[in-house]
Amino acid sequence: MASTEGRESLSRSVFEAIRTRILDGRLAPGETLSERNLGAELQVSRVPIREALPLLEAAGLVTLSPRRPAVVTAVTRSSVDELYDIRSALEPLVARRAASAVAAGSDSSSLVDAVSRAGAALDRGDLLEFHHASSGVHSGIEALSANRLFPVIMEPLRERSNRLNMANLERDPSLRHGEHVSLVDAIAKGDPDLAAAVAFAHVEWGRARTFETLAQVPGYDPQH
Repeated sequence: MASTEGRESLSRSVFEAIRTRILDGRLAPGETLSERNLGAELQVSRVPIREALPLLEAAGLVTLSPRRPAVVTAVTRSSVDELYDIRSALEPLVARRAASAVAAGSDSSSLVDAVSRAGAALDRGDLLEFHHASSGVHSGIEALSANRLFPVIMEPLRERSNRLNMANLERDPSLRHGEHVSLVDAIAKGDPDLAAAVAFAHVEWGRARTFETLAQVPGYDPQH
């Protein structure tokens, strides 16, 4: 019998495989996910697929209904607005708490290192690594805030944002990085008010960039 840890690892691997297929458009919006076909393609049983589906739903990538197959979720203007509304409320709070922690003596070096790694990737022209490292900047801010609920709450929001960010990958990445540099600088200086203001601006600039490139997002439904 497989260990619990092994099953969780397999389920996570299946989640990543399906997630990648949705993000790159191989699994189209509205498409039904066949457990049999996915199992054959990924060479796994239906169990890890079924265990991965709730994770995909939490990431905003599939829609689950009782006694019906999972369906790839479309991206709509209203769902994007809802995402950024929540982010604009939460991320300034997270940044404020992180800056307050630094002001109280917490070490921000790992966060500074994260934004430096993103900058190095950008200088190399490695946009995929830049995207990954930039996501790590937000994770680092959450960790520095010392509130264990923040990572739990923010994880599904990050997954939803990731689907949009992939479409923005080549659109002025230096702007996104510059915003991160300013945000990390405010946090590292221990300035809660400035950190919150920069975080809010970063989210709203991200909203504007996303709407400019929304038609390029795999799964975008222009009718909603």
